[in-house]
Amino acid sequence: MDIVLIRHGQSVANQKGLLISNDQDDLTENGVAQSHALAARISAVLAEARWLYCSPWRRALSTAEIVLGERMPETQLDARLAETFPGRHGTWLEKDFNAAFPDFYQDLGRRYDGGESHRDMAQRVCQWVQTEIVPRQHEPGLLMAVAHGGPITVILQYLLGVPMEERYPSFTVPNASMSRLQWRADLGRFCLITAGA
Repeated sequence: MDIVLIRHGQSVANQKGLLISNDQDDLTENGVAQSHALAARISAVLAEARWLYCSPWRRALSTAEIVLGERMPETQLDARLAETFPGRHGTWLEKDFNAAFPDFYQDLGRRYDGGESHRDMAQRVCQWVQTEIVPRQHEPGLLMAVAHGGPITVILQYLLGVPMEERYPSFTVPNASMSRLQWRADLGRFCLITAGA
């Protein structure tokens, strides 16, 4: 199995420097253009896809509608691929949140007020990996998922054996990027082919 992970295009929250935002945050004009450019780049890869998934958050859906095109009806929406829900802090500027809570990220189990923690997000994403990827890892074909920076980092760390508690995030991928992993039967593990390309 090969895996392709796509991060959504630039969103309004990304442009404004907000902390995560919420499930209704949509793409900017630039994010739409980025998604069209990505669609053109990966059309051959998309043709290989056997399994398609997407986060139900608006910015991921808008990206998937552009990138996956005619294959969108085949796509399974899965809430486990959503970004960390930041509760009332979603509309804060990231720099203001970091100034107010400078040690917040030292404890991955610390929840945003009215939201969830990065550990909460990681647990549901890992559960998705365990049910959707692990049972199929020996099968031929390609799995493609459109998601967010946090979940993509978790998937990469889980499949590459980088413990969350030691270093999170270990990967930061840009908007409208593609990361690809390949199952190596000879090694008995996934290997990273590209990250954030």
